[in-house]
Formats: sequence, structure tokens, C-alpha cells
Amino acid sequence: MKLSTLFLGRPVYWLIAVAVGGVLAWLGANQMHVRSFVPFQFAVLALAVAAVAAVVIVYRPGENVTREPIEQGLDETEE
Repeated sequence: MKLSTLFLGRPVYWLIAVAVGGVLAWLGANQMHVRSFVPFQFAVLALAVAAVAAVVIVYRPGENVTREPIEQGLDETEE
């Protein structure tokens, strides 16, 4: 089995996922959600925005992001 069939997406996407998990683990270990809830919320929001921005920036048109092709929508005649 090739790893490219198991782990869909470029390695940079997996690095982003690991980084997000690491930051969330660090925030949880420091109990930020208990001691400083508002800064915790802003940190999570900033992390989400940064992760989405990183994916949008490194995405290449035509890149396969799912195993199966996504249907764009049904024509009214195909019901």
C-alpha cells in the first residue's frame, strides 16, 4: 500500500495539521481555557485563520483533495 493512497494531500497539509494539534495541546496543557478564556479564544481563532490561509496559499489548481471526484451539481434534467 502506498502512503499517498492512505494520506491524501501534500505533506505540507499534514504539517499544518500537526502544528495545529501541537498548539492546541500546548494551550490545553497550560490550561489557557480555564485561566484566560478570552485570550484562548483569540488564539484558537487566529490559529484557524492561519491554517486556512496556509492551505489556500499552497493549494494548486487541479490538485486532488478527495479520493472520489466531487459532483458539481445535478442538472435539472438528471433528477
